[in-house]
Amino acid sequence: MMAWGLFILSVCASTYSQYWQKKAALLFVSKPQLTRRQKLFSLPIIFSLLFLGLAAFSWLFVLHFWDVSQAYPLLSINFVAILMLSHFIFNEPITQKQLLGSGFIIIGIVLLSGGSQ
Repeated sequence: MMAWGLFILSVCASTYSQYWQKKAALLFVSKPQLTRRQKLFSLPIIFSLLFLGLAAFSWLFVLHFWDVSQAYPLLSINFVAILMLSHFIFNEPITQKQLLGSGFIIIGIVLLSGGSQ
């Protein structure tokens, strides 16, 4: 059960890292006068790196509990999470191909999550 919690933490932290990267990109477009230093030390970049670090750190603990061959394919849920985040937070459109691909990813996750049993 602990492994699943750490896995979910890793996926959520990775997704939040992507969110903050998008926020940084939007900030840089809206304020082209920012220097490289201001961009590097902007809050979106700092938050992105913090969440990326949390994702990596929690992922190390996931690998303590699971074989990499079982754990790594499950990370593809990140694609679905980021697709949903980008649609609902940034109003980006979702295409039929993306929906179909996400469906295949979810099917694969369901199959792989029971693969070691």
